[in-house]
Amino acid sequence: MSTVAKIEFTDYPASVAKALDAIGAADRLPDDRLIIVKPNLTLADAPPVTTDPRAARAVIEYCRARTSAEIAIGEGCGTGTTDEVYGKTGYSDLADEFGLRLIDFNTVEAARRSDTRAVQLKEFHLPVVAQDAFIISLPVLKDHCFTVTTIALKNMFGLAPGRFYHGAWNKSQLHSPSTHKSVFDINLYKAPDLSVVDASVALTGMHLSGTPVEFGVILASFDPVAVDAVGSEMLGHDPRAIEYLTLADGVLGSMDDIKVIEG
Repeated sequence: MSTVAKIEFTDYPASVAKALDAIGAADRLPDDRLIIVKPNLTLADAPPVTTDPRAARAVIEYCRARTSAEIAIGEGCGTGTTDEVYGKTGYSDLADEFGLRLIDFNTVEAARRSDTRAVQLKEFHLPVVAQDAFIISLPVLKDHCFTVTTIALKNMFGLAPGRFYHGAWNKSQLHSPSTHKSVFDINLYKAPDLSVVDASVALTGMHLSGTPVEFGVILASFDPVAVDAVGSEMLGHDPRAIEYLTLADGVLGSMDDIKVIEG
């Protein structure tokens, strides 16, 4: 059974902490591995297109109070350069305030990996810094024009170094022939260890120019498949009709017997 916290949003510090406490996160944070907080910063637009830096601040503060591990922020944007996106979205200021590294997955050293279970990406260029890191996927709850929804699993697209997958935009090669299959494959190489989903205000209809809708909750889970299933249902979709979730079910997590802790 997988557990997903679904906590009423009051403010980021209180609601994120309550969601993480509900799933026992404090006991599972590492002391001896790099923790990378991975927001959704595909471009430099304001929330809810991108992850609000206040959500990242709440996750960082929670981790800082409970582990001595180094914490960094990591992203590989889909449009423009990651440094520019960090600056325009407030993440450069956040990193300066906390003394954190800002990692650009598009440009850092990457190692070629292979996995026979991969459906489409039989080889993948995985950033070396991410390989052994504890990654916290921190997306906004959103609909997506290619994958129906984009939540914890789709957020890991940012790991793909743009220089290997560039076309019309930084990750465009990953959308052909199937974005769903790329989502599954990327997570085979590196899935999030923990997911915190900002569903205080979701983006419905489209992931870049949709309609903001207040859902008023924060989701958290150690199972990215379970949290994506819960989030997809919140957006009005049947998770078992979403290809990337059916591929991931039973491999990267489970859609069966999900226990939702509400508060």
